[in-house]
Amino acid sequence: MIDFNDLDTDPNTLAAVAATSSEAIRAAAHIVNGGDASFPCPKCKGSGRWGSARSYDWRPCFKCGGKGTVSKGVVAAARGKATKAANLAEAKAEFEGSNPTLMADLRAIASWHSFSRELLGKFDQYGSLTTGQVVAALNSIAKVKEGQAARAAARNAENAGKSGEVGVERITALFATASAAGLKKPVFRTERLTIKPAKTHPGTLYLTDKALADAYVGKIVAGKFEARREAKPDTLALLCSIAADPMKAATEYGRSTGECGCCGRELTDPASVKAGIGPICARKWGI
Repeated sequence: MIDFNDLDTDPNTLAAVAATSSEAIRAAAHIVNGGDASFPCPKCKGSGRWGSARSYDWRPCFKCGGKGTVSKGVVAAARGKATKAANLAEAKAEFEGSNPTLMADLRAIASWHSFSRELLGKFDQYGSLTTGQVVAALNSIAKVKEGQAARAAARNAENAGKSGEVGVERITALFATASAAGLKKPVFRTERLTIKPAKTHPGTLYLTDKALADAYVGKIVAGKFEARREAKPDTLALLCSIAADPMKAATEYGRSTGECGCCGRELTDPASVKAGIGPICARKWGI
């Protein structure tokens, strides 16, 4: 039979074991953690303030309560946290240095690819990915790239029939004349297509289509029209017609809309309305 009165007795000495109170345990822990000694707060560097020096918006430091000092335990905890963060940063740098392409591919698709976002979250948490995660990531990225390549091939096939050679010598001659006359941003307007030189790519012409709310539909480079997916099927044929006689296209636009095809202003003079272009623009553009 168990004598519960003997539970507080050391069986080796038969002497009662002194009970240790919770207050005594806390006091012992307090001594181990530095006792009443104080140390500069690692958060505010001992100032007791936290905020922006530029805006002078100072507030009491939340870590030390505005005192500027903390116990040894708080300092040790802060050092441990800093060490953990440093170790994590080192691990991340080492893993990414060994897998630069993998990490770049994951970040490239993370905005819409949930599995990539999940893996990047694991990487940020642990500093690396497991072998299984790396294999899964590589397989997933390969599938994404395969799908992207298939869609790109389909787009290229679709646009192939919309692109082609265009004799733009007459159009480029008009732009050269307009630029020589002092026009800094020449624009050539027709009933549907608007053509203008690229600012940063000499020799390239950009096209927009009024039938598509003036959307960009392609460009002309070295005499070839490179259509975008948005371009209508008849864009190339229409462009070739304009290129064959740009003066006709400009004047027809002016007569049908009442606006000058070169500057876009309203034509008010009867002679200009009949000609489809204003006399100033006709002179500057050589039309």
